[in-house]
Amino acid sequence: MQNINLYQRERRRGGGPRPRQMRLGAAFLVAALSIHGVWQGWQLHVARGVATLAEQQAVQAEATLEAIKADFREPTLDPRLPQQLAEREAENRELQRLADHLKALDAQRSSGFAALLQGLADRHPPQGLWLTQIRLHAGGDDLALQGLTQDQELLPLYLQSLGQSTAFRGRDFAHFDLQRDGQDLLRFRLSSQAVEQGDE
Repeated sequence: MQNINLYQRERRRGGGPRPRQMRLGAAFLVAALSIHGVWQGWQLHVARGVATLAEQQAVQAEATLEAIKADFREPTLDPRLPQQLAEREAENRELQRLADHLKALDAQRSSGFAALLQGLADRHPPQGLWLTQIRLHAGGDDLALQGLTQDQELLPLYLQSLGQSTAFRGRDFAHFDLQRDGQDLLRFRLSSQAVEQGDE
């Protein structure tokens, strides 16, 4: 009979890190922690610098604000301002009124004598009164009419008729002269300006 030995001593396999690997791992860990510590220290240094600068700027801004507050004077309303404003508005209204008047005069002058002549033609009586002379000056502002009439009652009617015309509305005659000539006709003269000596 043959004997077989089934028991064999097993050799333990080396498990876990070896001492050299552990030393390398520890050195790597120390190096990583050192780098992280240096980085954190740098970040802290930068943050302190930023905080110091911000604090200095805040102090400077506060000092500037205090200086502005010290120099600030609250504005007060000038009691003369409402009166001056009212005077300026009155001057503006007067200038506007003058400008409107000048525009109206310019429009009258630019229109010429056509409106006046048309008014004379429209209001002329059919018979018994004749115009012998028409004088217009200064764009029609100065007007002189001379004529003849057989009936003295026609002249007031003629003047009333002229006053109803748009061209003659509001016009006043400063001079009125009425004389009878040798032919038993009435000579009349109307003028918007008074006749001076020697102008007769």
